[in-house]
Amino acid sequence: MKNISLFDPSCMAPGPKLVDLTAGTEVGAVTTLIRGISKAAVASNVAYATGGALLHKFSATAVINAGIWPHSIAGTGVSGEDVCHYNSQLLYSYNTSTAGNIGMFNLDATFDDDWWTSALVGAALSATSHQMINGGDDNVYIANGRYVASLDGTTDVAQGLDLWADCVVESLTWNDDLVYIGANRPNISGANNNQSGIYRWDGFSDTWENNPVPVEGRIGALLTALGTTFCWYQCFDFDGTAINFFGYVSGNKVEPLRSFDGTLPAYYQVSKIGSSVAFAAGSEIYAYGPIDNETDVDFAYLATPVHTSSVGGISCPFGKLIAASHNSTTGYSLAVANGYATDSNYKTKQFMSSGPERTSRVDTIVVNFDVLASGARVDLTLRDNKGTALWTGTISFAVDGAVTKKVFHPKCNAENFRLEFDHTNGSTSAPVKIRETFIDDVNLRSL
Repeated sequence: MKNISLFDPSCMAPGPKLVDLTAGTEVGAVTTLIRGISKAAVASNVAYATGGALLHKFSATAVINAGIWPHSIAGTGVSGEDVCHYNSQLLYSYNTSTAGNIGMFNLDATFDDDWWTSALVGAALSATSHQMINGGDDNVYIANGRYVASLDGTTDVAQGLDLWADCVVESLTWNDDLVYIGANRPNISGANNNQSGIYRWDGFSDTWENNPVPVEGRIGALLTALGTTFCWYQCFDFDGTAINFFGYVSGNKVEPLRSFDGTLPAYYQVSKIGSSVAFAAGSEIYAYGPIDNETDVDFAYLATPVHTSSVGGISCPFGKLIAASHNSTTGYSLAVANGYATDSNYKTKQFMSSGPERTSRVDTIVVNFDVLASGARVDLTLRDNKGTALWTGTISFAVDGAVTKKVFHPKCNAENFRLEFDHTNGSTSAPVKIRETFIDDVNLRSL
């Protein structure tokens, strides 16, 4: 499937269409790939994001491009990492060409770009990833190379927890009144297996609690949603082929849930969205859920960013998916889910409907769906495993009206087949939401 939403467990619908926010383009305010995006609104219809040397303020409809926005972070070779709302301030982490630092915006008009090392007189951070999380103990925890830094009010500690000398902390999350720390040891990219682990720390002790959770592969990101800590990691097949997995922490092990294509997501490429979790992998955004223990769990290719050369951060601060992306020829984007994707399709599994001395005939297909509205359309194809289209049909408001069911009679012979749904000719505002499909009366006949 591609660009399919399964958030409503009773139907299958096109996924969200990602559309540039006003000024959310290279000709607007966004001139670099954004990484860190607010996980929650900082004020009503207000959130922040950072990437490159810029700190952005945005709403559910527009990136602010006036007055003090976007803010240019002072320094050489600045690369924005993450944002965090803490104590009525906005913190923004970044790297320069030599070290890391954290700036502070007072949510009014004042920026202090080297706040961590000047106002707090803290030790400079290493030039590595600096994810920041709000702990349940009212502290902020920051990834800092082999260390986890901490901030308690205005008391900062750059080396709060000291891990192995060859470790690099990739991601942090909070669960069970503990900081969960995803670290790779050693931090080697490419087809190299890391002795990775998830460490659990109370925020003040000299060492982590109990034994670390071993992860046989490279950790990309951690995320806690509805009390469950998820982990995205990568290991390798016998021939060195990378295999991406995501799973969840259960006791002292990670239980794998799914494998997926694309690249391993970083901390800024995972997010909670509704009762599901979403993550970017390569040029695709996936969703897994719901994780409410009440309905069946689905895994879907949910959405495609505006640009597909590089995907940056994703988040959901206003209840809608926000995604950053870049294309070397057409620029940069910060986009919001707005309507439904028409570049959307779903293919069933292949059905073997014949045997050594028999063939079959597909007589009837019944499709149930939500009532059609103006512009709604989906095209259907029966296709065999040779790629041959055996039959085509269409469900559309223009032809069928405001109906909720359509019955087809293909009456075509088929050794094998699958049914394909294509929303290319559909509407961004009036999708066809499929509830049930029956392929009925497959009559077997002797040859």
